[in-house]
Amino acid sequence: MAPASHIVLIADDDRLVRESLGDAFDAFGWEVRVADCGTSAIQVLERGRLDLLVSDIDMPDMTGFQLLSWTRAHPPALPVVLMSARADEQLGRTALAEGAVTLLPKPVPVARLNTVITTLFH
Repeated sequence: MAPASHIVLIADDDRLVRESLGDAFDAFGWEVRVADCGTSAIQVLERGRLDLLVSDIDMPDMTGFQLLSWTRAHPPALPVVLMSARADEQLGRTALAEGAVTLLPKPVPVARLNTVITTLFH
């Protein structure tokens, strides 16, 4: 019996980002869920088990930090990777201080994404 695949939720208001990251996770053998805003992400999170949340920081209805905070308040906690087109050292420190696994720049380098998930899940 094959082990269950990991499930990722990608939350980003940019359809192309959701699709490209979805394709990358699909290639990694992951099951992919997508949300186009924080509210939709919470609805997906409430529906069932996930292994990882990858969220944009800047979304129209809430920030990735607010979504991260929501995940912390609703166990079980899951690893959260934040991403931003304005990623810099200060934002990265803030992301880590708030409980994110890491902050990735956008566009997200697929090799770096692979390194993050390999470190977390192997």
